[in-house]
Amino acid sequence: MFKSIALAALATLLVATAAPAHAGDGKDLLKFAPEASQMVLVFDFADARDSALLQKGFQTLLDTSADAKAKLAELGLDPMKDIDTVMFAGGGASELDMDKVKNVLIVIEGRLPKDKLATIPDVKKSTYSGVTIYAHDDTEAAFIGDRLFFAKKGAMKSTIDIALNKGKGKGKNVALSKKAKALRDAITATDTSADLWATVLVPAKNQKEMKSQGMVAKTVSAGFNFSADLAIALKLGTDSADSAAKAVAMIQGQLPQAVAGLSQVGLSKAAKSLSATQSGAFVDIAVKMTEAELMSLVTLAKSMGGMGGSNP
Repeated sequence: MFKSIALAALATLLVATAAPAHAGDGKDLLKFAPEASQMVLVFDFADARDSALLQKGFQTLLDTSADAKAKLAELGLDPMKDIDTVMFAGGGASELDMDKVKNVLIVIEGRLPKDKLATIPDVKKSTYSGVTIYAHDDTEAAFIGDRLFFAKKGAMKSTIDIALNKGKGKGKNVALSKKAKALRDAITATDTSADLWATVLVPAKNQKEMKSQGMVAKTVSAGFNFSADLAIALKLGTDSADSAAKAVAMIQGQLPQAVAGLSQVGLSKAAKSLSATQSGAFVDIAVKMTEAELMSLVTLAKSMGGMGGSNP
């Protein structure tokens, strides 16, 4: 059951693909992310309470995931009113595949119902460093201060150590650890002023596979900015300016095919806005999508069963 609750929390992240926001950068939450994190994603709801598109997009996504919708209700959470910020951090993956991520942490800020966790059936309670841990199946949850944390079973104690800066986890976070320097450097190159931003370190296995194609992407960053349209910016950090030039040439060579493909699924305006440029060792890819195109993607995902029913 807690796995489903964690999925419900992740559903709030998915709203970022269908909703505008005017977020802060959320970098203060990096002090909670384990030093072994390979990816970080932050979305801030705080300044988008009155957005009609946010409300429409969020409701559409919830309607496609009955389980996430039920678990949010069970927790007594109304994301439109109660959630301010969500951070997702993950690590331990040998390749770019979310199913391979071994260590997952979700941190939620807002006005959260602390009494609801204890009322969930079959939940097991324990205490560590004065913090109550609620466990079920493969997931643990805890309130540390006013923030709600989700972690995989067995990982909450180290999460508490990091959050309280004590015990074995003292100082072992993305914000401070020497081991996390590569991720911090990648975040520095990320547009953290975007309404939603994400940074990923590309695993060595994927870099090796790319090398055979003549270029290597070491990092991937994404920024989503919302107004009347959704502006998406991707930044690939390569190993050299030569690699970046090769990547841009490769992408530009595929643009006609990509434009044709996008147009076929009703994304003609997005297709026309698609671009790829070089900036030193970085490759910048940009695309702008209208509200109508965005909502059609959600509808398409629902019709294909990719976001449906009991398996969100």
